[in-house]
Amino acid sequence: MRKIILSLFLIAILACFAQSKSASDVTSIKFYGIDYSMAKVYGAAETPGEFKVAFDGINLLFITEAKKYNLEKFLGISVTEISLDAVNEVNNKIKPDDLRTTNQNYTLDDQQIAHAVQALPIEKEPGVGMVIIAKLLNKAANNGSYQIVFFNTDTKEIIESTPANGKARGFGLRNFWAGSIYQVLKRL
Repeated sequence: MRKIILSLFLIAILACFAQSKSASDVTSIKFYGIDYSMAKVYGAAETPGEFKVAFDGINLLFITEAKKYNLEKFLGISVTEISLDAVNEVNNKIKPDDLRTTNQNYTLDDQQIAHAVQALPIEKEPGVGMVIIAKLLNKAANNGSYQIVFFNTDTKEIIESTPANGKARGFGLRNFWAGSIYQVLKRL
């Protein structure tokens, strides 16, 4: 009888450890913004320089228009901090010649997504971070494709990674692509 009880106890403990954390288990996050460092632009007339300025402006919307881009409302969890420094740093390193593509099916695979998370210059600390990784801004289809990534901020291990698309709309380059982000957020 003792062996059976001990076996059941060990199985229960192993089952608890075997369960992996998912984004649905998360109660609070630190938001790092939108990482455009691996993004490509298809079919747009604007220059790469104009896009880099727009990328900074889109990220700032999480602060300047916090009521509209309210992650707590969209996610239903606490956002302890919005820290754009890491994405601003990687976005500033975008090479203009690498921003455009003629491939309207451009995307990022899981390995590239993991690399983007690893490349974020963030302080290692316990918790969960969220970053939106931009993949393709397709002007011809008025569509932005992104990857929503929740990760362990201490190890940068990905907890959950989900693709998302949003219809781009609005006046001006920043607002047009911010419209696609807003559509993505509304579906979270």
